[in-house]
Amino acid sequence: IPNPPIPKFHLPLLLITTAVFYFSPWLPLPAVAGLGLAALIILRLDLGLALVVATAPFYLYPRPLFGKAFSIAEIATLLCVLSWGIGLLIRGKFAIRNCKLQTATCNLQSAISSIDLALVLFTIVALASTCVAAFRHVALRELRVVILEPALFYLMLRTSRLSDRAIWRLVDFFVLGAVAVALIGLVQYALGVNIITAEEGFRRLRSVYGSPNNAALYLGRALPLLVAIALFGRSRARRVAYGLAAAPVGVAILLTFSKGALVLGLPLSLLALGLLAGGRWRWAALGMTVLIAVAVALFLQTPRFAPLLDPTSGTTFFRLSLWRSAWTMFREHPWLGVGPDNFLYWYRGRYILPAAWQEPDLSHAHNILLDYATRLGIAGLATGVWLQIAFWQRALPLRRLAYGSTGLAKVADRRALALGLMGGVVNFLAHGLVGGSYFVIDL
Repeated sequence: IPNPPIPKFHLPLLLITTAVFYFSPWLPLPAVAGLGLAALIILRLDLGLALVVATAPFYLYPRPLFGKAFSIAEIATLLCVLSWGIGLLIRGKFAIRNCKLQTATCNLQSAISSIDLALVLFTIVALASTCVAAFRHVALRELRVVILEPALFYLMLRTSRLSDRAIWRLVDFFVLGAVAVALIGLVQYALGVNIITAEEGFRRLRSVYGSPNNAALYLGRALPLLVAIALFGRSRARRVAYGLAAAPVGVAILLTFSKGALVLGLPLSLLALGLLAGGRWRWAALGMTVLIAVAVALFLQTPRFAPLLDPTSGTTFFRLSLWRSAWTMFREHPWLGVGPDNFLYWYRGRYILPAAWQEPDLSHAHNILLDYATRLGIAGLATGVWLQIAFWQRALPLRRLAYGSTGLAKVADRRALALGLMGGVVNFLAHGLVGGSYFVIDL
């Protein structure tokens, strides 16, 4: 069933209702706005999905509700599930009435991809790991907000047959969220509020996050997409908008002074973008990488980055100690790991090395392979690798999308979108070698 056209008032009404629900301190207004938000998302699942991706980075600022606190992204996800379920029932009744249920089931089975199967297995492994976790209360929360709800989001995205306009609205809302995070951080940086002061007065931007590295991880997923659409898209308005949006996002990443972002994530994702685009863009990417390498070499002379070259002190020392501890943790819990969000308690309670006592409150292994392995064991690591293989099998052919009956502009925009998303996954892998990767709500 194709998405019907959106009435002109529907999208502004959704945004206004969300703002009233989130910001209003007067109890009756959020209650009424919440009911209105539910009605709007039930009517328009595609708008609800867009709202989820726009509000995901603001999970640290939840809305109190019934004595608990829930992020807007989580509330919107659950309302989307309600909308999706109602739509499924309606379509099921329609199929039965037209004697097409068996055909629809066969079509669904033939459409299941390797990525779908990998995600199902990943969810099952996470459920099993939660069952054996020592600290089950925190494992259950991470299971809910980091595994199950994103899996439900993926399920809805895969089965809703969104129109091109609805898909691009999702992308635009993701960009809107990233620009909001960047601008908030830049304003805070200019005013000198909510920043981290590092070595010898280095001021680090953190925006809506608790750590500058978290801001760099999130914005690092968005920047390759912005660059790809600005360079390779065909829609002039979107190219200009995304090109303008890339400026504050790029500056915000720079001002986080995140070593993982500036040394690995940003250079490798932009290099991959150029190599995937092919032609003259390969040389442009190589040239840009050389410039970034020169900039990094200059950064290495500063107090913030100089300790990277010294494995006996500073961040490098603590990171190496952390990896040794994480490897020991994995060897002693090989099959299903210690469980979701259990790393912190096992690390500071048993596995931290005496020499690393100054940093006991680390909640993850700061390495993508060790993160999957310690949380979910061999089974989780295997499904994480499977997801990557399945993604790249699907994604790589899209860099050579041929022009067809869909038109030059539409195909070029699809290719640009695919290139941008591949660049984001390269950032996920590269920055994940020394930082976070998947197990955060917005990542």
